[in-house]
Amino acid sequence: MRKKLLLAFLLFNPIVFLIGWWNGEWVMITVAGFGVIFHALYQEQLEQFDEEEVKSLMQNIDSKLVSSIGFLSIFSLFVVVWFFNEMTVPLLDTMYVVFGVIMTRRGLLIRSAVLHEKIDLTNVIHIKKTPSS
Repeated sequence: MRKKLLLAFLLFNPIVFLIGWWNGEWVMITVAGFGVIFHALYQEQLEQFDEEEVKSLMQNIDSKLVSSIGFLSIFSLFVVVWFFNEMTVPLLDTMYVVFGVIMTRRGLLIRSAVLHEKIDLTNVIHIKKTPSS
């Protein structure tokens, strides 16, 4: 039931985004809501692992998240200041967008970590290519 509710919110979010785009008010809040829903959807998948494995996965995910946030902040600062010639941006709108992007990125990292853990590599045969073949 929880997964169906999260998927319903995930499908409802673009509709709210389009209404907000048309009206001009709720766009940034919708980005943050999309990130939270996306993160919660994949956070639920971590319940199938034991506590020790979840802890190591989350440490790996958080280290990747911090490095990507550093790159994203430098890139976005460069784009906003250089190309759009904006020295100031609205703080609240920016916080909503940054929060939504961070939560979406964390959800994607959780998704990839869960998929990587589910893959069983014990029966995989590796074929190495030699220069003569």
